[in-house]
Amino acid sequence: MEAASAYLPDDVVIEILARLPAKQLCRFKCVSRTWRRLISDLAHSDRFAQTLSGLFYYRHRPHDGAHRPCFAGLRAPPPPGVDTALSFLPPSCAGMELLDSCNGLLLLRSSRVPWSPRPRFYVVCNPATGDWVTLPQPSHAPGEMCYDDAMMADKNTCVAALGFDPATSLHFHVFQLVEKEDQFVDVVVAMEIYSSETGKWILKESGWSKSILCNLQMTYLNGFLHFGIIDDDAVASVDTKGQTWRVTHVQQRRDDPDDGGDGFVGHSQGRLLYVDANLNDDSISIYVLEDHDDRWEWTLKHSVSKLDLIQPRKSPRGVYFGVAAIHPDDDLIYFYEGERLMSYDMTHGIVHVICTLSEVSPVHRPFLPYVPFYSGPLASPSAD
Repeated sequence: MEAASAYLPDDVVIEILARLPAKQLCRFKCVSRTWRRLISDLAHSDRFAQTLSGLFYYRHRPHDGAHRPCFAGLRAPPPPGVDTALSFLPPSCAGMELLDSCNGLLLLRSSRVPWSPRPRFYVVCNPATGDWVTLPQPSHAPGEMCYDDAMMADKNTCVAALGFDPATSLHFHVFQLVEKEDQFVDVVVAMEIYSSETGKWILKESGWSKSILCNLQMTYLNGFLHFGIIDDDAVASVDTKGQTWRVTHVQQRRDDPDDGGDGFVGHSQGRLLYVDANLNDDSISIYVLEDHDDRWEWTLKHSVSKLDLIQPRKSPRGVYFGVAAIHPDDDLIYFYEGERLMSYDMTHGIVHVICTLSEVSPVHRPFLPYVPFYSGPLASPSAD
């Protein structure tokens, strides 16, 4: 094939490569030195599909208790032209909290400034191009706790997520969950959704038929935001218009039926996945959501013992273990055990230690998968 490809002009090769998904594109680097050069050339990056290049995470600084975002690269060399330090952001965005990552874009929220009258705000940016945009204010201030007349916590907007799929549209959406305390737990009562196409927020009351407690494990796929539900092996989903709300239950077999609801939700190869890595279980199970005669059902895809994942340790219990991310284009699960970031190949059963991450902040969902997106600028009403 190398001899035949040598007679093709570069522009023809680029047109061929531009039609390939990310997984196949990586394999085609082996065809010839010319094809490897074209695929690696930053000038063509906006034409080619990209794949997972690393994970953003928070590192805890013991000297001041602060948390700062860091990047753990999964590929060598790192993706060209990507500013993972976000140094392109202006001083007004210093110290922003990184909330989410979706197909090359990042969602950030300004830090809380004591006694400042200025409300917190959202920023969406692209580390590969340096583009960024500040969002208008939703009806509920971002990242705030609202109190009633009795000074009891009434509503909070601490959870937000990003939705972006350049394969269908260059516009993005931001989901802000509005939660209200009910018997000492925060229940999702509404959703505010921002569209970069309209430049406006819409407020929708919860359309779920049951009380939903978000476990902060969220992903965006096929026009829906999906997240796990606390104390329930189920996934809640809502579309970008706030018109379709659904809950799909994962049929688990547990000794204790109440011991659930800490599943990790992600997607791979166009399918939604649910990873059950309950701390009280000795194994993890991966489920895939499939359409069976117009009924969405979770099917067991893979199961593996935690002992097989974290060797040479003798026992997974008492070890800080959790799922970090799911590869969007391959059968890979990333997880952390203590300070080690590791990958597990479900197809071949291979465990690989990627790196050691010191001072990782022990917070919910500390890892955000990042796939570079080289096209720009960010879509907005004024840009249309």
